[in-house]
Amino acid sequence: MSDLGALIRSRRAIRKFRDGAVPERDMREVLEAARWAPSPANLQPARFIWVRDRKIKEELQALAAESKAMSAYWDPSFGPGGSSALVNDLRTPEVIAVCSDPAKSLTNVNDENGFEWAAAMSIYAMWLRAHSLGYGGVFVQHWLPDHAKRILNIPRLWRFLGTFTFGHAAEQKEQTRLPFDEVVFVDRFPGVARAR
Repeated sequence: MSDLGALIRSRRAIRKFRDGAVPERDMREVLEAARWAPSPANLQPARFIWVRDRKIKEELQALAAESKAMSAYWDPSFGPGGSSALVNDLRTPEVIAVCSDPAKSLTNVNDENGFEWAAAMSIYAMWLRAHSLGYGGVFVQHWLPDHAKRILNIPRLWRFLGTFTFGHAAEQKEQTRLPFDEVVFVDRFPGVARAR
């Protein structure tokens, strides 16, 4: 798929995968997309862990289930039969953990979170590149982060954002978006302007 607009509009969150290895050249392409994503002041704070070890994937799978169970305590949609109950598959697809170093962030009025924005841009770059190569993918941010950091040996002060999983899609999805005029405004947000 070569048209960027069509690529953006056809990307979906795919959570079910078929067996089948992703060739290493495609893995590298997806990771290169992450590496080349923009970051404030080009500080490049994001780091990526390509999880290949079956035992580590199993540990992450168990943690994913625990994370959902914990959330179900407060929100029943995460519990059995709930709309968000599905525990994402971390065994079948390729798994890339995304973390970021807060020390590589500018000090500014935005709460010094440029390191998180940089990681977020890398996630979307990976997602689009994987989709362009014909794979389905999803970013999973539903984690007990300190437990994931322990499993993946991520430095204590770094932020673990989640995992990007991708591979051979075992589902197709349709998606809608709010109308253009409901999300895009000209000059100002609608409504009565407040006195400055």
